[in-house]
Amino acid sequence: MKIERVEALHLRLPEVKLVADGTQDVLIVRVHTDDGRVGLGEVVSCSYVGRAVIESPRSAPFRHGLAAIVPGMDSQDIEGIALAVEQGTAWYGPGGIARHAYSGLDMALWDLRGQAAGVPVRRLLSPTAVDCVPAYASVLWPARPDLVGASARAFVETGYRYVKYGWAPMGPDLALDVELVAAAREALGDDRGLMVDAGRAWTAVEAMKRAERFAEYGAFWLEEPLQPYDNSGYAELASASPVPIAGGEAVTLLEEYDALLATGLHFVQPDLGRVGGITYAQRLAATAHARGCRPVPHAFGTGVLLAASAQWTAAAPQPLTEYTRAPSPLARDLARHTMEFRDGH
Repeated sequence: MKIERVEALHLRLPEVKLVADGTQDVLIVRVHTDDGRVGLGEVVSCSYVGRAVIESPRSAPFRHGLAAIVPGMDSQDIEGIALAVEQGTAWYGPGGIARHAYSGLDMALWDLRGQAAGVPVRRLLSPTAVDCVPAYASVLWPARPDLVGASARAFVETGYRYVKYGWAPMGPDLALDVELVAAAREALGDDRGLMVDAGRAWTAVEAMKRAERFAEYGAFWLEEPLQPYDNSGYAELASASPVPIAGGEAVTLLEEYDALLATGLHFVQPDLGRVGGITYAQRLAATAHARGCRPVPHAFGTGVLLAASAQWTAAAPQPLTEYTRAPSPLARDLARHTMEFRDGH
């Protein structure tokens, strides 16, 4: 199957609010092959810039758009395509937006590989891949602690065994932060996992104050408490926190993940729409497992990202995936697939 063309589809809601919800503005990649197949992927970045990286025509050496690099290549030669893209974008890559855009391409290539083989992608990744993976509900914190209860009880009634709340209003005030977590725990009960996403709000000192208080409520993990590249802070926090520390969704290159994993991080959260799709996520997972760190995909996007992330984690020793419950129709209605949510999975 030769690659015929690559499309970048930028979809945006009529009104985009300044909240931490990336599903208001998304970039989907479609890869068409000469035998009529179509593979789907998703880029998690600035959609406008990512689209330009894909659609830019050939230029001077090492600065081409992805759609100009890969046509005519064998869609099954994923490693060869990765090398061609790395070389073709070297003037503005390999990290940042170049890797983000490539992520959507790689995701679509794995989709095509699964179609050609007639098996789900998880079977290509591991012969022991499971057909059912735990999925945690992922949403932003309600505006006030008194609004958390109704939200959490709805997730319990739906069957979720894990729920993650994140970002504002959490951050500036310790007492408010504790109130939010306490309200979530009370409504979820003691038998549900509660993840807390801090949205990169604190220093290591402030994060430790929260971790000590959140431990009282049995937090499953404390996610992104620090700025993405504060590796000294992560090392300090991971060694002393009574709550497991998670992070890594904003990191791109494997060399950057090496530095993050060296901090003793407990959960690493690559976003398949940023790290380099399934190809680079597989490489990262091998390193993470060797360091005793559990990979869990960050998947706050559309159903395209959800599907790819579920396939990837299904091949892992301890599968678990993020399941975006954002209200955006791009998150909820864009993709139609055969996955079913049942009993927390």
